[in-house]
Amino acid sequence: MAAGNTPENRSSQYTLQNDESSTSAARSYDDQGPAVKEEPLVVERVPWSVIAQEFTEIWGRHDPQDPQPEHTEVIGINGSGKTLWMCKAVQERMLSRHTACIILQSKPADETIMQLGWPIVTNGDVKRALKERWCVYWPLTNATGNERKRYQADMFKRLLDALWRPNANTIVVLDDVGYIQGLHTSRGEPLNPDIEMYLREGRSSGITCLLVKQRPQGAKREMHSETYWTIAFAPKDEDDQERFAQLFGNRKQFQPIFAQMNSEKHEFLIKYHRSGLAVISWIDTPLRPLARPKPNVKSRS
Repeated sequence: MAAGNTPENRSSQYTLQNDESSTSAARSYDDQGPAVKEEPLVVERVPWSVIAQEFTEIWGRHDPQDPQPEHTEVIGINGSGKTLWMCKAVQERMLSRHTACIILQSKPADETIMQLGWPIVTNGDVKRALKERWCVYWPLTNATGNERKRYQADMFKRLLDALWRPNANTIVVLDDVGYIQGLHTSRGEPLNPDIEMYLREGRSSGITCLLVKQRPQGAKREMHSETYWTIAFAPKDEDDQERFAQLFGNRKQFQPIFAQMNSEKHEFLIKYHRSGLAVISWIDTPLRPLARPKPNVKSRS
């Protein structure tokens, strides 16, 4: 387009949906047809404020005539900024499309989650969580060790069972999914089969899973195979760079991209696997509590 490069206009210069050029290596061809050369991958750097609205509109709406939930994985070491990105993403989805969201929180404390300003359900009250539509389901207990884990598992199991219904139309955030997957209830039931069911079959009920994890290793296969969006923050070292790069396709192409990312700026790489497009971005606006829509407002697919 001919418009200038102002923040208001720049969003139309980047598309996460249709343009595959930035994730396809530039190639030269000889008369025989096959590629004979691959040039280094070039990925644009774009602040999140420029592409956030586009992401919100595309997420789960690859075909606007037939919207389908798209599971998303967010990976980054402690302090990388993954929780901030998650909060911004679900807050923007709430404002733009009124999509209900429940965050399953397993950490003992998280200041970023508190900045979201959503109601926090600490006593396992499932009815209240469903009624609020936008909330943090954060079962707290004075218990420690295995007793604490069993209590969390019982509460999470109760919520997951209640959410599993036709036309749920809800974003379910699992933070930290690796920890939650490994929990067992007081009856000895593992939560992993429930998480796998949500990933494999949840889309048919309008359930979008947003999976937050520190590292790709140790995650169940479904976490990677069932997701359409991958967001990864700057890895800690070369070993992590290699593992992170594998999630994005061509390891040799993406590993140098991770090597150049700025961890102090909390840069992340976001890729939409339907289009193949990838962009380096960073959160450039603060997270502030925003008014939630009325509980009875209808979501927009």
